[in-house]
Amino acid sequence: MALCDDNATERAYFFEMCKKMKEQKNLQIKVKEYKSGDALLMDFQDSRIAATVDIVFLDISMPGTNGVEVAKELRQDGFQGSIIFVTKSEKHWKTAFDVKAFNYITKNKDTEERFMHVFEEVVREVKEKRDKSLLFSSVGETRKIEVKSISHFEVNNMMVCVYYKQNKFEFTSSLSKIEQLLSDNKDFMRVNRSYLLSIFYIEKYQEETKTVVMQNGAVIPVARQYIKKLKEVLKEKKHSEGF
Repeated sequence: MALCDDNATERAYFFEMCKKMKEQKNLQIKVKEYKSGDALLMDFQDSRIAATVDIVFLDISMPGTNGVEVAKELRQDGFQGSIIFVTKSEKHWKTAFDVKAFNYITKNKDTEERFMHVFEEVVREVKEKRDKSLLFSSVGETRKIEVKSISHFEVNNMMVCVYYKQNKFEFTSSLSKIEQLLSDNKDFMRVNRSYLLSIFYIEKYQEETKTVVMQNGAVIPVARQYIKKLKEVLKEKKHSEGF
């Protein structure tokens, strides 16, 4: 999450609101503060940074590039996250729709309850987006991949390879981080320390070799501690979806 406001006092207020919401809802979020829109835009030139940000709280009236222009540049560069304008004036509210902003908070007017409501709603939207697609970034390239198209993830020396449709894409991360991204999706499970897979793409489980065969032909070993859970999950899928 990014918080961009040139006023240190107001930035601190919104930071505390984010922290309060994080604690109340037990959310796994990190907030990075920016004193200007130009600083945010410079940071977001690195696609790996932009890909990690789901929500931007953006002041409109700032020295240099104002919030409206910042939002336009973010969208032009392909940023798909949620933008929430925070400002003292309501005269720009129509602009929010031009850049597909999620909402609009008026400083010194909207209550703390209003902020909390907007925050909770945007977090819900982010979770829904994550259920649909994920952004993965490597050097000079970012890919948006639909979750439902992902067969499995494989990690090797901090390089994660995601397999989807007939493609694959490598990027620097860990399976623990991927599991966190998919924490609300119960269709993915780890079967050993190197693989995280979608149960919908399992062709069969081979008892004699303790491996699963994926629909794309990949053969993945299943560690002993995951076998019982895997069998239970596959049995449930067989009954519910004719697996």
